[in-house]
Parts: sequence; C-alpha cells; structure tokens
Amino acid sequence: MHDLVERAELLIEESRLFLDILRSDEKDKSVEAMAFTMVHNKAMITREMLHLYQRLWSSDRFDAGIDEEKMGEEMADRAVYLGKMLFIETLSAIEHSSKKVCRSRCIFKDSQHLRGIMDASRDAGLMGEDRNRQWHDIITVRNLAVHDNAISDRSKRCVIGHLTISMRPNRMMKGPLHTYIELARIVNQNYYEWVCSLDRGGPVPPGQ
Repeated sequence: MHDLVERAELLIEESRLFLDILRSDEKDKSVEAMAFTMVHNKAMITREMLHLYQRLWSSDRFDAGIDEEKMGEEMADRAVYLGKMLFIETLSAIEHSSKKVCRSRCIFKDSQHLRGIMDASRDAGLMGEDRNRQWHDIITVRNLAVHDNAISDRSKRCVIGHLTISMRPNRMMKGPLHTYIELARIVNQNYYEWVCSLDRGGPVPPGQ
C-alpha cells in the first residue's frame, strides 16, 4: 500500500510541475493546462483514500472478522479499484482537454475522439509510431476497464513504459498491483509531451 501512495504522490507532483510550466509560458496555455488541474485533484483524492485504508488496516483496533489471507485479497481489490478509477478519470480528463486544445488551435478538426487526435498527430509528424501505439494500447485498456470489467476480448501483450499487461480472451487483464496508477502517470506525461510537440512542431526529444 505504501508503494501505491508514493506513486500517487508522484502523479500529484508531476501534474503540479506540468501545470506550473504551462502557466509560466508567455503564451496563454490555460486550455492546455486545464487537464493537469483535474488530474492533480483526482490524484489527491486517490492518495487520501489510500492513506485512509493504510491507517485503517494497520490499526490495532481494526478487526475485519476475516483471516489474514482473505484480508490481503480484499486490500488488493480495494487498491486496484482506486487505481482503476484514477486511471479512467485521468484519461477522461486528458481526452476532454485534448479536444478543447484542438478546437482552440483549429487543428485536427475531423478528429472527434482521443484515438483520432493521436492518429492525426502521428500523421502530422508530432509523434512516432511507438508513441502512437502506446496511446492505442492505453485507450484499449481504458475501454476494457470501463465497458468489460477489465475482461479482455483478445490475446495481446501490451508493453506501456515499463509496464507489461497480459490479455487473454474472456479473462481479466493481468499486471502488477500498481498498473492503473502507473498508467495514469504515463497518460499524464504523454499528454504533456503531446502539448509540447504542438509548439515544437515535432516529437519532444528524449529527456525533455
């Protein structure tokens, strides 16, 4: 649980950093920055909930009325649920903001969804095939988590950053306990990268 709290704190710090950078820009970046405010708030709530569970489960006065093994399973289920909600809401915030950015800049007018925006960005030379594939995998994971209770309809092995997510038909997706929180961080970072690419006219160089 402590590891998940730390990862949520990293997302809070990163969203605050990206927000500050965009706010300090000479050009008005309020539309682009809006997503980071939303992500920051959602990550704060997730961290608070994880903290509450952590304190509850570690309290000497807490008696769940179940054995230790069952308790561990329930702890993991709750942690995964909180991470999943954070990931889904983070990607929703990013999609909402991406559409507004496209409208404000009058670009990619025919792209109505996040997948289309990222495909148009690839076609315009703003990202490479690897980053575009990552966006597609992220959207696939989100759609399965939202519409199919994270149960896959395909055989696929997604490598997103340092995460590996395994999919098999009619089975729940498998990955580390921190998968959803890390996916939220990757989405947050990729959105910032995309915003920067719009100004640079091309992909962000590694390490920037």
